[in-house]
Amino acid sequence: MINQQITVFGANGGVGQGVVNLLLEHGYNVVAAVHNESHLPMHENLRVVKADVYDAKSIEQALTGSDAVISALGSWGTKRKDILTIGMANSIPIMKANGIRRIVSVTGADARALGDKMGLIHRLTHLAFSIVASKVLRDGERHTELLEKSDLDWTVIRSPIMSSRDNVGYGVLSLHRPLPWQRVSRRFVVEAMVRAIDDDEWLKQAPYIS
Repeated sequence: MINQQITVFGANGGVGQGVVNLLLEHGYNVVAAVHNESHLPMHENLRVVKADVYDAKSIEQALTGSDAVISALGSWGTKRKDILTIGMANSIPIMKANGIRRIVSVTGADARALGDKMGLIHRLTHLAFSIVASKVLRDGERHTELLEKSDLDWTVIRSPIMSSRDNVGYGVLSLHRPLPWQRVSRRFVVEAMVRAIDDDEWLKQAPYIS
């Protein structure tokens, strides 16, 4: 029987809520870290905590007793657009101090990671994205850099634009960058993140989902 405790950051968002619900379905104990009031239903295996990624103390409280972390944070709609970077910069040392090694995060498919090989079309879309949403793109890339430089057992899932429809995309993780017009179901992203918690296939890698 599963008795792991997983902390989920960004638990109020579309991906975060899906992750929390799926973890609970699978029998995990969940700490849902939220910035504002919780939108999550009550559950005997769910503990909701207020957390501010700019406040290391509140992050430490959210991580207490947990075995792994899922970050569903996103910078879209935020003022400073550095949520992923600050959240990771504050979480990594606390995770290390508490012996928490596994973390799964999500960012956009245009964010670059170490060792990427990009064709012309992807170079052009990366350039376009860096013009229209440079802070969001940099935030995704910087938080991945922080994980790459850590010694944690990390996985960053890079996703194209998500759809609320359940039949969009395939939910397959690979190192093949999706085309700019590709979409993927939010449900597939949620399922991939939860599977990755106990799966070693993509350790210390940043696969794409499509």
